[in-house]
Formats: sequence, C-alpha cells, structure tokens
Amino acid sequence: MIRYRPFRNSDPPILAGLWNRGLPSLGVARPLGSHEFDALVLDKPTFDPAGLILAEGDDGVAIGFVHAGFGPATDLDNPRRIDTELGTIAMLAVDPIEIDESLERGLIEAAETYLRSQGAKVIYAGGQAPVNPFYWGVYGGSECSGILSSHVAFHRAVRRSGYEPVSTTVLLQADLAVPEPRDPKGVVLRRQTRIEITDDVQPPDWWESASIGLFRPTLYRLISRSDERELARASTWEMAGFGRTDGRVHLGLFGIEVAPDVRRHGYGRHIVGEIIRKARSQWNEIIDIQTRSTNLPALGLYEALGFVRVETATLYRKPG
Repeated sequence: MIRYRPFRNSDPPILAGLWNRGLPSLGVARPLGSHEFDALVLDKPTFDPAGLILAEGDDGVAIGFVHAGFGPATDLDNPRRIDTELGTIAMLAVDPIEIDESLERGLIEAAETYLRSQGAKVIYAGGQAPVNPFYWGVYGGSECSGILSSHVAFHRAVRRSGYEPVSTTVLLQADLAVPEPRDPKGVVLRRQTRIEITDDVQPPDWWESASIGLFRPTLYRLISRSDERELARASTWEMAGFGRTDGRVHLGLFGIEVAPDVRRHGYGRHIVGEIIRKARSQWNEIIDIQTRSTNLPALGLYEALGFVRVETATLYRKPG
C-alpha cells in the first residue's frame, strides 16, 4: 500500500536521489546533490512543506514525489505575496523501477488537494512564467518552460488525470565550437551601437530575485551611439554550477527584448550575436535559449544564428 506524506527536514537526500533516478538527462541538471536541491528549491521564500509530498511503499522507502506551488501576485512590489488562485504542479519524479498508474495518479491527486486547500481555482502542470515557483536553473534549459518531452512519467500522469496542453516551448542550443553565420548588418550596427554589460545585475522584482538571483545574471544592453537610447536587451546566467550529462559548459540566455518601434531592424540578431562572441571568449561551450513554438520570428532568428532545436516542453491545465 502506498502512503503519502508531506516533506520532512531529513528528506533532501531522498529527493535528490529520486531526481537523479527519475528525471531525463536533457534539459535537466544531473546529478543534483542534496545541498543543491536544498538551496535551489527548499530555501525559496515561497516554499511550503505541505506542498512537497512524498510517496512511500510498504517498506517505508520513498518511491516518488510531487511538488506544487503558486505564482506571484500582480503586485510585484510586495515581497512574498503570491496568487493562490493560480496553482501549478511544478514537478513530479518517480523511481523508474516503481512505474505504477496508481502511484502517479495518487501523487497528482495529492498535489491537487494541497493546491485547492490553499484556494486554487485554476491548476496547471509544469512551471512557466509567471507560474514558475521552483526549479528555474535545474529543469528546462535557460528557463522553466513546462514539462520536458522526455519526462515521460510526468506527461503520462497529468494526461491520465485529465490535464490538457495549453502551450509548447521549443528549447534550442548553439554549439560555440561552430562559427555563427555572418551577419550582413554587423559592421554597420557596430558603428551605430555599443554593448553595455552589467555583471551580477539586480533582478527587477522579488519574484525573479527568488527564482534566479543565486545565478548572478548578466545584463546586456544595446545602446544607440547617437542618442544613448536602449535599443535591445538580454540577460544570461552561468549554468556551469550544476552537473550536465554532456559534460559541457552551458550558458543560459533569456529575457531578449527589442524596443517595439525598432523591431525588424536587425538589433535582436545583433545583440544575440554579440553575446555569442562574448560567451565563446569566456570558454563557454553551449548556449541554451528557448521560445514559444508559436513565435515563428524568434525561432527563425535563433536558427539563423546557428541554434538547433533539442527539446520541447509543454504546459498543461486542468479543465474547469
């Protein structure tokens, strides 16, 4: 008989073990140590022990866990204020030798019970901004993006429980050993603009600070030389602090924005290209990036710069 219980302070080694055995390798930090799991998940200001639920077999050994939480309230100036009407099942991990429909369904039901007890009216499965309370940095590439396609147990569990897909994200990687395609506007844009780099930048609000503040993000701004106006911006964070099964040094690229009135002038391509060159000079080997599958202009831009699609991730929602 399977028993479900909430988190205990002695659980981090157990959770890390289930993580390393039950999660896919692509897009996931593995192996993950118990101290890393503790620092990156359990130490979050929004962590609630009741929302992390372990399943134990007859012998008392943990065979899976599920983790549920909430996104921030719209008032991001009010620290630690969350929106309990929008909940998500952020993670599910099951020991691969314990594949059991009743186990997976029981974990999902336990997470739903917790979320509804806190006031959830809408329940998602998979973490995606703004409902991304945990696991940024260790799951999903450069950002949390939903349930990875190779995370079969998680997909199977939510589908059996009636969840439906609402969006798909494409994860891409650029191999820095391969020269990026030449930018025909590059020479002109370097004369007209300059790159301003700020290391260890302060995140814009408490939610992003809680999610990625530990990773010391770097902000890149593309500035017009003529009037000092910001034309585009993007951020990176060093993914090298965690084990990756490919053994290569990864850099995460996110938050790419171009000023609305100067889009389609080549500034987006230019700032990403400059980041690629900077990353190569700092001995990075892979750059990770992602975007919605429906964002065809962004996909075209990244692929033109040499990025290759490596994974997809899906966000689900429970109807009703």
